Amino acid sequence: MKTRPLILLVDDDVTLLQTIGTQVRLAGFDAVLSSSAVTAIQVLKDQPIDLVIMDLFMPDRDGIETITDIRMDWPDLPIIAMSGGWRTIGADTVLDMALAIGAQSALAKPFDRATLVAAIEAALSVD
Repeated sequence: MKTRPLILLVDDDVTLLQTIGTQVRLAGFDAVLSSSAVTAIQVLKDQPIDLVIMDLFMPDRDGIETITDIRMDWPDLPIIAMSGGWRTIGADTVLDMALAIGAQSALAKPFDRATLVAAIEAALSVD
């Protein structure tokens, strides 16, 4: 029996995190939810994750720094960055930074389910 890919979702907005988790599960994937980057790193150490979807602005630790750390310890792990921007920094600028440091793709919030699923399928098909 083939197991469903396990996706780690990281966002400090718990409502959005749960919504994305539901969408991921409805699309046929399993999900682990983390509302902090620090907890997300611990999840990566504790279980095999197939893909990380990471918000870039979080209070405990920013996503750019976390993606850099993930790349050091899990260089082949696919990452999708997501952001709605922050104050004077637009989402496009931050998402471009995430791509430059190793995210496979980047989603500007808000995004729809079809865009999310297409990004997941593309990231998981990378060898």
